[in-house]
Amino acid sequence: MCNGHHFLHKPAVTQKSESLQWSRINLKASLPPIIFPTPNFLANVGVDVIAKIVLHHHRLLQKSSIAPMYPTDESHFLEGVSKASHFLIEALGGEKVYTFSYGPPALCRTHAPFVIDDEARGVWLMLYKQTLHDLHFPKELIKEFWNWIEPFSMRMVNRRSSTVPMKRFLYEDMKAEFGLI
Repeated sequence: MCNGHHFLHKPAVTQKSESLQWSRINLKASLPPIIFPTPNFLANVGVDVIAKIVLHHHRLLQKSSIAPMYPTDESHFLEGVSKASHFLIEALGGEKVYTFSYGPPALCRTHAPFVIDDEARGVWLMLYKQTLHDLHFPKELIKEFWNWIEPFSMRMVNRRSSTVPMKRFLYEDMKAEFGLI
């Protein structure tokens, strides 16, 4: 999606007879707005908890169907976890460690080496849901977090094979799983 611009997509595994092609999908499709959590969200959750969430989420991703997107070398893996933690903390209103260390966030550039399709997004998002369960994320803050991360995740998708709108994973459809009504 990346700001609505078209990409040059590289197939996951390029065969000799294949070449790079422009996406035939209109990537300018409207996306739902990102609703950022309230300014006190990060203070209520805590920076340390966000770092634990990101680490746990990435450990789950290492064992998932999208594991090839993540480094197998432990030091590189932990470097990526640190970068993702800094991004999430900054996006949630924390210190600008990510920007100072890596420059302004650029989802397109960061994710360009990987094919991120609707299925990969679903895996990534469902493992965030599992992480919230596993780490007993404060129930009163799940809605706020989910209503931010779910539409945000749509912006990571850089390859579509369908003109059907992306599947939504709405809080209202999953809140009962957290014992919320």
